[in-house]
Amino acid sequence: MVQQVDHHLTGGQVLNVFNQEFEEKDLWIKGEKIVFVGDNKDLEAKATIDCSDRFLVPGFIDAHLHIESSLLTPSEFGRLSLENGVTRIFADPHEIASVAGISGIQYMLDSAKKTPLHIHYMLPSSVPATPFEHAGATLDADALRPFYQHPEIAGLAEVMDFPAVANGQTDMLKKIADAKEAHRHVDGHGAGLGPVELAVYRSYGIDTDHEATSKKEALDRVNAGMAVFLREGTVERDERALLPAITKANEGHFAFATDDKSAADIQKEGTINFNIALAIKNGLAPELAYTLASYNGANAHHLQNVGALAPGFEADLVILTDPKQVTIDQVMVGGQFFKNRQEDVLLLPGQQINLTFEQADLALPLDANKPAHVIEIEPHHITTQHQVESVPINGNGHFAPNETFAKVAVIERYHDLGHGLGIIKGLSLKKGAIASTIAHDSHNLIVAGVNDDDMVLAVETLKKIGGGQVVVKNGQVTTLPLPIGGLMSDLPYEELIQKQQTLNEAFAEISPLTFDPFLTLSFMALPVIPSLKITDQGLFDFTQFAFIPIQD
Repeated sequence: MVQQVDHHLTGGQVLNVFNQEFEEKDLWIKGEKIVFVGDNKDLEAKATIDCSDRFLVPGFIDAHLHIESSLLTPSEFGRLSLENGVTRIFADPHEIASVAGISGIQYMLDSAKKTPLHIHYMLPSSVPATPFEHAGATLDADALRPFYQHPEIAGLAEVMDFPAVANGQTDMLKKIADAKEAHRHVDGHGAGLGPVELAVYRSYGIDTDHEATSKKEALDRVNAGMAVFLREGTVERDERALLPAITKANEGHFAFATDDKSAADIQKEGTINFNIALAIKNGLAPELAYTLASYNGANAHHLQNVGALAPGFEADLVILTDPKQVTIDQVMVGGQFFKNRQEDVLLLPGQQINLTFEQADLALPLDANKPAHVIEIEPHHITTQHQVESVPINGNGHFAPNETFAKVAVIERYHDLGHGLGIIKGLSLKKGAIASTIAHDSHNLIVAGVNDDDMVLAVETLKKIGGGQVVVKNGQVTTLPLPIGGLMSDLPYEELIQKQQTLNEAFAEISPLTFDPFLTLSFMALPVIPSLKITDQGLFDFTQFAFIPIQD
C-alpha cells in the first residue's frame, strides 16, 4: 500500500553522520520526521524537490549560547539563526533572569513560541553568579524547580560557581539533583579548572564544558568524560586553538557553540555555519565538521532522534550548494522549509533603573609612591590580565586617565546599593566614555571613560532611557536603547544592526579599537572568569577569589 508523505528530496548528496560520508540518496519526509532514506516505491510525496548538485546535511545546533548577547528577542534571534542554517539552540537565559528573575525566564519561553527555531533552555544555575555582586533577582532551587514541567527546558545551565559545588553548598547541590530527578542534564563552566577540579564536577554528573581555551584544556575535559563545545563568538575566539585536540578516537566528544555573538557579527559572518567553515579551513574534514555541528551537539545534550538524516529523526536539514564554503541554499526546520518573515515581538514589563551616581563618585585618590592593580583587556577573550603597575596621577593626587589607562565603574542598578571603581587598560580611549546595562552576569550598569563629565552623562542617559548602550564624546551622546530588561531590543534585527553600526561609528571617533568594545566591556564585570574583574562591590581577584584594594 502506498503511503503519502509531504516531501521527497531527490538527487542530492546526503550526509550520513554515522559513517562520515556523503551518499546520493533520496529523503522522504512526513510531518516533522524523516521516514525513509533511499529509493522506496511504497512512498508518494505531495512535493518533490530536485536537489541535484546539492548537499544535504542535518540542521546546525548551537550547543551553548545566550540569546541576550545578540541584543535580540528570542523570536528575532530565531529568524537570524535560521537564515544561517541553525535549526536548534541551547540557550541559558541567565542574563534576563539576573535582571527579572522568574518572569524573565517565562518571557524567554513565551517569545520562543513565535519562532520555528527549536529553542531549548537550560535553567540558570547561578543567579546571582556569585556572592560578590548584586543582581536584580535571586533564584534558588525552589524557584527553578517548577520550570522542569516545560518540555523546552533541557537541563541546568553552566554551573559557574565551582566553590559552591566543591564545598557542597546545599542549594547548588539541590539544583543539580533537581535536574537529574527531572531526567535532564547539567552543563559545566570550567574556566581555569584542571583535572582535579573537573573530577569534582564529574562526580556530580556535570558533563559538558565550553570554557576550554587550549588543546590541553580540551583534552583534560575529554579525559574526564565531558563533551567539549568549541566556542567561536564575538569576543571568545577559541576554536582554532581547540581543533588540534580532535582525533579519530575522541571526535564524538566535540560540538560547536557561539556562547556570545552579536547580531551584527552573525549577519556579517554567520553563527554555527561560521564555526563549520573555520574548522574546514583549518583542516577538519567537511563530513566531520557537519557531524560536530549536528549529531554531536544533540548527543551532548542527551537528545534522541536529532542531528542526523535518518529514519525517525527530526526533519531539520540544510541544503548546500558548496559544503566546503557552507553556502546555504535552503533550510528546513520541523519538516517545513523556512520562510523569512518578521513576527510580533513580545515585550517584558520595564525594569526601572534605580541608582544614584554623581561626579564625586568617580574620585580616585592614589598614593604616587605605589603601583596600582589594573584590569588589562585581552583582545577577543573574556579573560583579563591582572597587572600591577604605575599609573598617571594628577597634581591633586588623583588618578589621571589617559589613552592607556581609563576609569571603570560598575554601578548597582536595581536597589541603589552603590558602585565599585577601578582602572582598566586596553580600551585605548582618546576621549569620552562608554556605558552599558549589559554587564555579565548581574547586568549592573558599567561605564568606562577618560572624562568624568562624559562618564556621568553616560550613566544619566542610560538611567533616562531605561537601559542600553551609549557613547559620549564631549557631551555628545549616541545611544542604542534596549528596553527589554536593559538587555534586548524590540526592533527587527536589521534595524538593530543599523543602530549598532551608528553606535560603533561613534565609538570609532574616541578609540581605534578593532574588537567589539561593548561585549568586551560587559565581561569586565564577570568575577567567575580570570583574572581581575570589577563588580558593584569593588575590584575582584579571581586567583584569590576575593576583593582587593586598587593599591596595597
